[in-house]
Amino acid sequence: MSAVLPPSLILVSGINGHLASSIALRLLEKGYSVRGAVRHLSSGQYIKKAFSKYGSKFELVQVGNDISKEGVFSDAMKGVSAVIHTASPVTMDAKKREEQYVPSIEGTLSIMRSAQATGTVQRLLYLGSLGSAVLGPQDPTKQVVTRANWNITTPETLKNLDDPFLGIHIYVGSKLEAERAAWKFVEEQKPPFTLTTILGALVIGPICSSLSAPPRQDQTLGQVYDCLAKPPRRDGLNPVKSNFWVHSRDIVDLFVVSLTSEKPQGKRLLGVAGLLSWIEVADIMRTKFPDRPYPPSKEDAPRMIYPGAEVIKFDTALEEELLGGSWRSLEDAVLTCAEDLIEKEEHGWDKS
Repeated sequence: MSAVLPPSLILVSGINGHLASSIALRLLEKGYSVRGAVRHLSSGQYIKKAFSKYGSKFELVQVGNDISKEGVFSDAMKGVSAVIHTASPVTMDAKKREEQYVPSIEGTLSIMRSAQATGTVQRLLYLGSLGSAVLGPQDPTKQVVTRANWNITTPETLKNLDDPFLGIHIYVGSKLEAERAAWKFVEEQKPPFTLTTILGALVIGPICSSLSAPPRQDQTLGQVYDCLAKPPRRDGLNPVKSNFWVHSRDIVDLFVVSLTSEKPQGKRLLGVAGLLSWIEVADIMRTKFPDRPYPPSKEDAPRMIYPGAEVIKFDTALEEELLGGSWRSLEDAVLTCAEDLIEKEEHGWDKS
């Protein structure tokens, strides 16, 4: 499939989200035109204002509250050369699978059907979760996780509605099954576009999107904010490196390069730079913001717990090649994120 080059029009779903807005900004900087899809226009006004200097190169469209409904993306798809699909519920407190499975899976299939019907779309990029590639049959203490790895633990865990990590597995499961549905769609329907799925770890970095209040603690930005909140929102931070992370600019670059390079087509990309501990994150912040009330190290504080959590490694040779050789540093990811969080906090959070 030929490369999608500037000034092609790119549809980005969930444009008001943390990562989607960062992707859109990079596309605009590269000379692309961007059409951002939101459920309601009111939720995209902050982004519209932030991107106003790009004039007609950026537009906002409303697709309605139910993204799983057939045809909701049809009008937004007109004239589009590529689709970047990020829209999906991101919470860890769901009690029933359908809360997240329906919009995640059916929303993905809906946008793929609209892209197929339009006939102009050449590439479709899907934002997945790294959780879809862990918890597989491999022993992570002995084997490197590759893009061929699929999570087999979450579907079994979800059979127990009393599992203490039910909410997390519902989120991971929704992303897992949506990605599986996307690959099945390509296999069966043979659409005129290629599919690339980019599986993100905890995405940390500068913030383009609006935060009208302190970020939720079950989302990545909320976990970062927990390290520096004033007053503290945690009584301690775990010192164990068991959370996989990636710089937001690296994930953004993987999306942008996937519009032009042949190498990501038809592949899953693993968006992960390494492991972190939350006390490590706080220590990095302390170097630049020494006056914040950082929580102390606490060994029983929340952290990711899964087989091989402290030693897991991923084969990201292709991803590093696409990024020019290496991942950006944790220090840069943490400090750029902290700067934006503190600025928003000091201004009373975003009001529009």
